[in-house]
Amino acid sequence: MKTVNLTLPLYPFMPVGNVWAWDSPFQLTPVTTHGRQGVATHHMSFHSEAGTRLMLGACYDDDAPRIHELDYGTLVDRETVVIDIPKQAGEEIEADDIERAVVGDPDYRDGDAVLLRTGWGDDERYRTLGDEYATTTPHFSLDGAKRLAEVMTERGSDLMLTDCAYIGNLGEGFMFPEWASRKPWDRPPFPSPQARTYMRHYTPERGAGGGAPDWGSSVVLHLAMSPVAAVANCGALRSKRVRVTVLPLFLAGAEGAPCTVLAVDGDEAGEAR
Repeated sequence: MKTVNLTLPLYPFMPVGNVWAWDSPFQLTPVTTHGRQGVATHHMSFHSEAGTRLMLGACYDDDAPRIHELDYGTLVDRETVVIDIPKQAGEEIEADDIERAVVGDPDYRDGDAVLLRTGWGDDERYRTLGDEYATTTPHFSLDGAKRLAEVMTERGSDLMLTDCAYIGNLGEGFMFPEWASRKPWDRPPFPSPQARTYMRHYTPERGAGGGAPDWGSSVVLHLAMSPVAAVANCGALRSKRVRVTVLPLFLAGAEGAPCTVLAVDGDEAGEAR
């Protein structure tokens, strides 16, 4: 057995958490240094959806549990089935993909966490593509999201992991053409005046809050399960069944948080205890 780190590294201006008007890119700024103070410390700032992150129904539902209210024991050593749905840049996970790959998978057991592997998170593509890693990621169509929610609810599964950088429609109606398609120097990140101004006008009628056409598939999955997006290095997994641990930052009041995801892979990892 071996432990595989499925976590996207956090580094300055990494793409996931850097492209949308609500994003505040990850930054790491020295506070003290070995040379001047004799000790190295840093100031860190980042968005709640930076990198690999666990997101909850609280994103869209005020009454849903938040990060500090979770039973972390339910996120440790979870039996997980790895299901391949290969996708290229910009392609959608459709209802037919769910029917073929998820419904028909003989290794999928009731109550499993589900890891949907497209291949997008492999080979450190996030470093070579930059912001395009986020803006051209494979993602779920609305029908694909609805079918996955139905299947996982029927099977008693409440945790879904994917190497898609983002779950939903990538702001295709408004957020992408109006903001994320612009050059980085022409879309200064939140909390810039430009980003604040844009967000004041980005209402549910324009796709915010899970509205169509921007993020419709995202809200479907968040309300049916806990999605973990932007897992990486899934190609290193060799087994169909693994054990996964998801450890989000313990942020009081947060609707989601960056997390570390580890998988135990090997012949014995997926055996029922």
